[in-house]
Amino acid sequence: MLRRLNDLAIFDAVRWPAREVISRILGGLIAAGFLGSQVLALPNQVGFIREVRWAEPFFTHFSSLPRWLAPPPVHLDYYYSPFGYAPEQITTIWVLKLLLWTLMTGSFVAYLVAYLTRARAQVVAAGFMQTIFPLLVAVLPFVILKAPFTYRDWFPESSESHITGLYAILGILITGGVLQLTSLLALRRGFTIMSEARVLIRTGIYRWIRHPVYASHFLINLCYTLVHFHAYTVALYVVFVVGQTLRARIEERKLTAAFPEYEEYRKTAGMFFPKLSGGKE
Repeated sequence: MLRRLNDLAIFDAVRWPAREVISRILGGLIAAGFLGSQVLALPNQVGFIREVRWAEPFFTHFSSLPRWLAPPPVHLDYYYSPFGYAPEQITTIWVLKLLLWTLMTGSFVAYLVAYLTRARAQVVAAGFMQTIFPLLVAVLPFVILKAPFTYRDWFPESSESHITGLYAILGILITGGVLQLTSLLALRRGFTIMSEARVLIRTGIYRWIRHPVYASHFLINLCYTLVHFHAYTVALYVVFVVGQTLRARIEERKLTAAFPEYEEYRKTAGMFFPKLSGGKE
């Protein structure tokens, strides 16, 4: 069944008219849309504290927009003070949230630049597993984010573990955000969503890890799964990890076909983590 699906002409990307132009336009618009949503969601994702309340009037201009586009602001000091949190703790939460927002927003900028400046594909995607499958895998984290937020159910604000867990999750998210942004900046001309071979990147973090963007996605979406913890979000995360791993394997076959030196590269760089010893994975 899968073989027949793979062989359908509709999944042969080389047959798609103006595929590269359309891909750049659509990908650029999607990345720009996410970038705009990040800016509108700043008062909700990061929130306000006393020291930055001067910026709040600017965002009131967008209050008439739908809540899914411009969610209501969060006042961290008003929210956490009744639970006995010290001003320093509230400020720390705000700083970590701002740093995370900056990294994620920077990643959307990097995605936008990559779409607009990436090199032409040396080996084009062909078949369902190389064209549609990567897109389906990429959508799974957004499904997880739509699940109800459950962190407060497990660690209510009145418990001492709430802020400790929040620090830990924000710290892991920031680590994943740094990894994602630095990986995208290094990848740029070789960036692709479908399984294609464009440019072999071996500089920056790619000297040690072959798929650092996917590694960052594992970290980031693990945290999102923990704060949206349900049986089905855990299942979706497992499917996501398996799907990304399969996607990476498919990409590596394409890269090996386009760049014979890729086999040698595999001996020195780990798949998702730096190698601790020699040998291929």
